[in-house]
Amino acid sequence: MYRPPRLRVMEVNPYLTCVLCGGYFVDATTIIECLHSFCKTCIVRYLESSKFCPICDVQVHKTRPLMNIRADKTLQDIVYKLVPGLFRNEMKRRRDFFDTNPEAAAYVTCPEDRGELTEQRVIYSPDDTISLSLEYGYGKNQLPTNGHSATTTDSGDYTDSKRRFLCCPAAVTVAHLKKFITMKYGLTQSYMVDLMYYDDSLRDDYKLMDIAYIYTWKRNGPMRLFYRILDKPYKRLKTCHPTLTETPTVSTDDKVKSFTPQIPNRMPSGIETNGVESSCTEEKEDTFIEIQSGSQRKKPTKKAIKIT
Repeated sequence: MYRPPRLRVMEVNPYLTCVLCGGYFVDATTIIECLHSFCKTCIVRYLESSKFCPICDVQVHKTRPLMNIRADKTLQDIVYKLVPGLFRNEMKRRRDFFDTNPEAAAYVTCPEDRGELTEQRVIYSPDDTISLSLEYGYGKNQLPTNGHSATTTDSGDYTDSKRRFLCCPAAVTVAHLKKFITMKYGLTQSYMVDLMYYDDSLRDDYKLMDIAYIYTWKRNGPMRLFYRILDKPYKRLKTCHPTLTETPTVSTDDKVKSFTPQIPNRMPSGIETNGVESSCTEEKEDTFIEIQSGSQRKKPTKKAIKIT
């Protein structure tokens, strides 16, 4: 199965770093006039002494440049999701600061600015633990062939659904879960396992944290995954023999072959001519093969032979 290459963080670093401090964006802030982004503390400190963008020299505002900058939550989420451990370290640094400076906490109203984790922003790291469940089925509203329902009741009774609960790191891929199911049932190579998030089939290179981001999964319950076992499709073998439609080609460099019959100089014994010169004419046909541009053509020629 084809797996697209995964980009490294260093390949997108120019789009995630601040030109003023050289580090990753923290509280990413964008100038609305030119859409260039910087760290909040970096751009605020810079605009105290200048009213122009540090990248393109566009005037931010004539008198009050801080009015034309906006917080970019989407860009900051991208930075936190791509850089491992950045969100956790930043939240810890903020909590340590306000622990040593409790008087400054009274001026901060946003819980995230104080380093407190909220449900609105959920950032996962590869070391985080994700609880998930595996269940044989075809999706949320369908039934598998073994008769067990793929859905569960609202009362929380999971005994009839044959669910299996696992606790895995966020860096575990779908390929690891497929291998686990294959080894659990002792499947041979003639079968394949398809893992799904409800009705959507998952790629082998997806991590659990990727699934959580794509489907906006929250930690209010185990991540529910379904699987099914299918027959592996038959692969047609390639043969090296030419098909019947193929015709052999003749090279134009082949030599022209000619056949010349051998004519005896004397008549066979037993034939009397009585001094009369007799002549007879025989027509002999020789075949010459001329090869022109891959096609064969026979050209008959006639020869007159005089016999005395």
